[in-house]
Amino acid sequence: MLESRKWKMFLFAGVCFTFAGIMSTIEKKSFNGYMFLFIGVLYLVLSIIQYKSKDKSNKIVVSDIVLENMNIELKNLIEQGEKIKAIKKYRIVTGLGLKEAKDYVDSLSEKI
Repeated sequence: MLESRKWKMFLFAGVCFTFAGIMSTIEKKSFNGYMFLFIGVLYLVLSIIQYKSKDKSNKIVVSDIVLENMNIELKNLIEQGEKIKAIKKYRIVTGLGLKEAKDYVDSLSEKI
């Protein structure tokens, strides 16, 4: 949950520091103002980076050969009664969530 809010926290901090920097610069406290402006812009850039990386975090591209080999391994695990290990393995390789991995392993177990 913290990962999904991280970019919002950086954005909020960036806006606050930028505002404080502008106010300090207006009051002729130039060194403090410039420091706050620098930190504010830095946090704004970090919020953009966090926001963009949030969309890419679960998108892992897996080739067809790897998926076929993984299916064989998953079927072997299911036959051995290790369904939970099969779900974990599928999640690690694909980067999908628990529900998607469980649904996939369940569909494989129905085919066996």
